Amino acid sequence: MIFRVPTLEKFKSWRAVYEPASLVMILGVIFPLAVLAVISLSAPLDFGGVSWGDFTIRAYERVVFDHDWDGSLVLQQGYVSIFLRSATMALLATSGCVLLGFPVALFIATRAPTWRAVLLVLVTIPFWTCVVVQMCGWIIVMADNGLLNRVLAVLGILRGPLGLLYTDIATLVGLVYAFTPFMVLPIFAALDEFDWSLVEAAYDLGANRGAALLQVIVPGCRSGIMAGIGLVFVPALGSYAIPSLLGGNHAFMVGNLIDFQFAGGRDWPLGAAMSFVLLAVVLLAMLALRLTSILQRQELAHDVA
Repeated sequence: MIFRVPTLEKFKSWRAVYEPASLVMILGVIFPLAVLAVISLSAPLDFGGVSWGDFTIRAYERVVFDHDWDGSLVLQQGYVSIFLRSATMALLATSGCVLLGFPVALFIATRAPTWRAVLLVLVTIPFWTCVVVQMCGWIIVMADNGLLNRVLAVLGILRGPLGLLYTDIATLVGLVYAFTPFMVLPIFAALDEFDWSLVEAAYDLGANRGAALLQVIVPGCRSGIMAGIGLVFVPALGSYAIPSLLGGNHAFMVGNLIDFQFAGGRDWPLGAAMSFVLLAVVLLAMLALRLTSILQRQELAHDVA
């Protein structure tokens, strides 16, 4: 095979493609992050804003530590607990999306091509409306006088208000509902490339449906599952609208905390520092996910060899 080295004229012709994309990245991503970094390293003013040029790392210190009555540093339990709570809710939501999204993707992948197109359109319907409208619909369902309470009351199962709204369960339901399509689509894409003759071979070797599912189909679409986990966990961790609408003050997450620091608390450096801490957590989670995927591929290649 002969490899051709791109000429200078070829590189110049690519400039029409990468220069606009680079400009968008600079203006839409790098520049806002740079401004946010400067804010996080600045001293706050009393009524919002920052003192430009007065740099300090005090905001990052306040994310994790606080000063006790004697001036000693102690753990900032409030902020740390909210970060841990957000990570827990994101993990639970991701697990729920896997448990719900995998059967849906498997069902779609095993249908006829015509039905696949119809079912995929149905899966993407939540994308047609904003998340606020979707959560308002769930408020109607889970409110004390909502649809769910009325149905349970008519069936004689419930005599009083269920009290589901503004709880962790309501927030978790909203997260799973909003992000399940992000899990279904990559798993379906992996199953669409899956060699179904492997399942027939497993049946011929005496495997039942459960064994074929767990030992053949699930490993075969592992890449789609890992991609779906990344697509769900990252936005769920920083979700703001869903816990605000369905959880209220009882389901405070890191996105709500950052919003409070910028709006209600008027502490811009602290809010910016929390944003970068959240970004670091997300990057570490994505790195761990990537390393896990690489190790699984190496293990699979070793087993095949």
